[in-house]
Amino acid sequence: MTLTARFSAIFLAALGLALGIFSAALYFSARTYLDRRVHERLDAALAILAAAAEVHADGVEWEPNERALWLGRESGADRLRWLVLNDRGKAIDRSPNLDEDESLADRMARAIRPVGAEKRRWNHDQGHDRHHSRDAGRIADRDGGDWRIARRVLRPDEAPDSQMSVMMPDEPHRPEGFAPYMVLVAAAPLGPTQATLATLGWMLVALSAAIWLAAAGLCRWLSRRALAPLARLVASARGLDAADPGWSLVLAGTGDELDDLGRAFNDLLARLHVAFERQRRFSGDASHQLRTPLTVLIGQLQVALRHERSGDDYRRALASALGRAEQLARIVEALLFLSRAETESAIPGVEPIELERWVSAHLSQRAAPDGGPAPPIQFKPAGEELAIQAHPALLGQLLDNLLDNAAKYGRPAGTGASAGSTPASSAPIVVATRRDGESAVLSVSDRGSGIAPEDLPHLFEPFYRSAQARRQGAAGVGLGLAIVRRIASASGGSVAAHSEPGAGSTFEVRFPIAPGGSPEAGADSAEVDPRPIAGVESKL
Repeated sequence: MTLTARFSAIFLAALGLALGIFSAALYFSARTYLDRRVHERLDAALAILAAAAEVHADGVEWEPNERALWLGRESGADRLRWLVLNDRGKAIDRSPNLDEDESLADRMARAIRPVGAEKRRWNHDQGHDRHHSRDAGRIADRDGGDWRIARRVLRPDEAPDSQMSVMMPDEPHRPEGFAPYMVLVAAAPLGPTQATLATLGWMLVALSAAIWLAAAGLCRWLSRRALAPLARLVASARGLDAADPGWSLVLAGTGDELDDLGRAFNDLLARLHVAFERQRRFSGDASHQLRTPLTVLIGQLQVALRHERSGDDYRRALASALGRAEQLARIVEALLFLSRAETESAIPGVEPIELERWVSAHLSQRAAPDGGPAPPIQFKPAGEELAIQAHPALLGQLLDNLLDNAAKYGRPAGTGASAGSTPASSAPIVVATRRDGESAVLSVSDRGSGIAPEDLPHLFEPFYRSAQARRQGAAGVGLGLAIVRRIASASGGSVAAHSEPGAGSTFEVRFPIAPGGSPEAGADSAEVDPRPIAGVESKL
């Protein structure tokens, strides 16, 4: 289902429900009003009939000849009918229009005449109805038309209630128009009311259907117009090409939330494009770095196998091949670590570490790197406890990579990577810890030739090596600082480089200070195993 159809369905369902509730409320309101009008007409008719009777102390006398009664003489489908019954249930008078339908007069009389066990209750109700009209229900005429009837009992006001519920015996000398009480009965046809309600019902149904159908067409048209900018965004997204450096969505141009959505997606696409380019460059650099030692390894083995050689020649060839194989293993392990760090938001096995004691213990147990003497290391502690959450082995790898990087690239200008300077003649590497707000800072500084400003933004990219590093001939493939950044970010921290050409460089790693924990455990961990993690060596 399209978004236009879904939106239209929800709107039309709500509109249909609203129209149904409104139509039902209007229909029942009209029905209640018309029913009340019928009751009012019957009450008025019974009041007119009651005014035509004479109520005496000992009975009620009906004398219609002394007063002109026009009730029941009118013509039309909604004209009223009435009856006057004495205490014996005999009709002593009726409306002229009842002469047209004798069966209706009989039905009106039978509708209020009690039978069997209902007689006592009827007589009791009559005693309470002597001043008020009472609805007596519905009857049907010979044509099947519905009529509503109402009655009213006329009694002498001073007659006791105990006498009102007793039928008086026949008195042969009593006048026909005189009785202890009389019952007035009026009937109103319900046909006009039912016809009006039926017409109203069909009108409401037709009007609601017309409104609903018109709203359906209008809603579909408005939905398509409202969602047209979104459709353009979808079409623009389908035409994107990841190889296009300027790939982005075409903004809707509506100036509302759709434009905000388009800009948000364009920002996301820009970040994805940067990540895509970085991944493509990373894959190209990795394949190049893997291809070089493999080519050398294969070439040395082919030379060694070309003709028969002495044992020393084979050992030298195997030693050279082993070195290349170890270099390949280090590169593969580093690549695996970097790929895991990209997908894992947190490092398992972290524990509280007191940074100052841990760094001191780690430096005291750190072995000298291969390839000759290294510059001396000077430690400047913060003088206060700095508790952080980190993985001890990974933290050791981070510090070792920074120290090896300072030792390789931190020599003063004019000295090469293979210079045989002694530690005493080299500028020391300064390792320091300090607090900066809510962060613990671990810094490694050297007094080398520094880093060019254009190289600073790329130092922590995998396989990146500056032109100065390549000129110095330092060993490595450019993965050490990338691993430093991954370890720092996975520990909740960050790393930054500051350098001044000719004055040296400083690498600062910031960790959030832990709110609690046991710093002693971290110090012990450094003493037990300060070595780098397996396979990820600092020579990268």
